[in-house]
Amino acid sequence: MKKRSLLLILVLMLTFCLAHPGFTADQNRKPVDVILMTPPFGTTMYNIGAAFEQVFRKAGSWVHIKHQETPGAMYMIQHLRIERENMIAGKTPYAMMNMAAAMMPFVIEGRKPLDMMPLPNMRSIISTPAYVGFYGTFDPNIKTLKDFSGKRVCTAERSRLFQGLLVDKPLFEKGVGNYDKIKWAMLGSIGCKDAMLNNKVDVVKLRFLGKEAVEDGKFIVPKASPDPPTMELLSSGRKMYFIPVDAEYIKKGYNHSKDLVVYPHILKKGAYKGIEQDMEVNADIGNIAGDVTMPDDVIQEIVRVRYQHMEDFGKYHASLKLFPDSPYPLGSKKDEIHPGVFKAMEKLGLEIPKTGFKIWDLFK
Repeated sequence: MKKRSLLLILVLMLTFCLAHPGFTADQNRKPVDVILMTPPFGTTMYNIGAAFEQVFRKAGSWVHIKHQETPGAMYMIQHLRIERENMIAGKTPYAMMNMAAAMMPFVIEGRKPLDMMPLPNMRSIISTPAYVGFYGTFDPNIKTLKDFSGKRVCTAERSRLFQGLLVDKPLFEKGVGNYDKIKWAMLGSIGCKDAMLNNKVDVVKLRFLGKEAVEDGKFIVPKASPDPPTMELLSSGRKMYFIPVDAEYIKKGYNHSKDLVVYPHILKKGAYKGIEQDMEVNADIGNIAGDVTMPDDVIQEIVRVRYQHMEDFGKYHASLKLFPDSPYPLGSKKDEIHPGVFKAMEKLGLEIPKTGFKIWDLFK
């Protein structure tokens, strides 16, 4: 009787393992620490980093994500550059960077001002929600980006180049044509929110996480959720007027061979309360990237947990329900993606999204 019971238990365990591909012998592997660096608290990227640490822990993954808050992109790039040899040698944990696909060629090639610290071995690993941006004001007379001339416009800190200067300058200098006529306040998400509520600035950048999709050859955002500072502004009781980022300015402003790879997006009507009609916005396709020497098995485990525990990210924060359905890093060229990603997609039985290699051609 005992032998039959033991046999039944073994059969049930085997059946469970076969039915749940995430439950494998890998669960008994020696833990591996991986650092996920993000910008400061209060940003959408910070929430993603904190969620990854918790979700991987609850999933029982042998890859232990350690969320590390940093001042911004410049700090993260410098860390990856300085610590690369130590990471390869196993002296320090591998680190990943929460970023956007728009940054990939910029960072890999070392375009100015990163010409002294390029990361030619940086590779995309997994997708995250899109980082959606447009502008808000309490002044009904400010209706277009042209109206920003002479106004106080609040943007990201100087240390967050990829959310501030490198986004703002091409758009307003070459696209709109009024960059030098604007009074810029580089206070960051929380600082801008406080300044706006205290009438110290006229316009603020509103930031959302968005669901990334492609429809009729165009990027669309069917659902969006504001970051905490934006939520506070929208909940202040004061009427907030939304200012779109016209696609013509984006196309005119950004030279993809020199600037960030920024594409126009359409924020769909009803994507968030108050969005009463389709609106053109600026958006970066979110992803997480790391060094090409990160072991393939570590990459595969990261892709697996990201894919199989999608719902758990949404439980951490409602905005994280907006992860793309595929873990594949949309928006990055094939040679910018870690080889382990393709092995993971095959192992999980997932197809590469049809737009995966064509996404760069959508707005030529």
